[in-house]
Amino acid sequence: MFKINKSINNSTAMKNILKILFIIFLIHIAVMNDTSSQVKFRSGMFFHHSTGECIWGPNGSSTSVPQEITRYNTQHSYSGQNAVTFSETWFPVNFDNDWYLWHSIFENNDPENISNYFSGNKIIMIKSCFPSSAIEEIGQPVDTNSPDYKTVFNYKWHWRHIINVMKSHPQNFFVIWTNAPLTQEETNPISAALSKQFCKWAKDTLAAGLDPVFGGFPANVYVFDFFSKLTNSSGYLLPQYATGPHDPHPNAAATALVAPQLVNEVFDHSIIYEQLFGVKKISENIPAGFKLQQNYPNPFNPNTVINYQLSKYCNVNLIVYDVTGKAVITLVNEKQSAGTYEADFSGKGISSGVYFYSLMIDGYLIDTKKMLMVK
Repeated sequence: MFKINKSINNSTAMKNILKILFIIFLIHIAVMNDTSSQVKFRSGMFFHHSTGECIWGPNGSSTSVPQEITRYNTQHSYSGQNAVTFSETWFPVNFDNDWYLWHSIFENNDPENISNYFSGNKIIMIKSCFPSSAIEEIGQPVDTNSPDYKTVFNYKWHWRHIINVMKSHPQNFFVIWTNAPLTQEETNPISAALSKQFCKWAKDTLAAGLDPVFGGFPANVYVFDFFSKLTNSSGYLLPQYATGPHDPHPNAAATALVAPQLVNEVFDHSIIYEQLFGVKKISENIPAGFKLQQNYPNPFNPNTVINYQLSKYCNVNLIVYDVTGKAVITLVNEKQSAGTYEADFSGKGISSGVYFYSLMIDGYLIDTKKMLMVK
């Protein structure tokens, strides 16, 4: 990487060259081996009532969400800080958990405060119970004057507001379930069809970024389509997954079906989000070459932004390390297309001082710059 002229005898120059080589070596080691420096989205909290408790299991089945988590870690060879974990709690404590209430909770208009859980749980998963499937009609804009009125219009309104709040918290990954279905004996053809219509919109339109009202769907939210896993073409809960004709709670067969899918879908997508967290593409224009910009502001406390340019599709590593060469955090570790990107870096939790950040493309060092954290 460096051609050293044999005529160089200056000991200071030699020391500087060796120092540079040592830093580059540390950078390569950090990229190849230091997965612990990455922001992890592998632990969370499940907020539920009785239906969620059934799926958590074991509920008379041979499995449960905790068992499936153990299996997931084994299959992916995850351990220590890389292992996935999940806890659960009955929430909201004193009320039901229909969508109108979740809307109120997420916009801080309710005594129940879910935001207290955000800092300690990277993944936040919420759901409603089967009464949410008792939808009365398609609805219209005036329905929002009665938030608890169960119409498709109101439900879409609730979800757009809930997910908009989730979008504003990119430091968390959110999972929201579609409706829990009702048995044929506990609903009617209209309500079942409307619940199916709403859930299909949630997964196939809203989550796909095709809703003309909401627009692009945030990367830190995943829609778990619980409804479609247990229903027939009419929107009824299939009898083989119900506790009884008049009890729509999921039975052991439902737990055995859903628990593995839940664990795989949630963690597959939250781990994908690890690579996207805090980084966004700000220009599609193709730069002339690779370039790492000076962070701004600098000095900073506690947040700063790092811009970089890519002239082609490549594997990108952007890491921050301290003066000893120890990786503090990996901001980017993925393949990206040509363009200009910005990465957000938060200095919360680190001490004041000098830090370095380095851009590597396909394993080759492009540039390293210095920044100053001042508290």
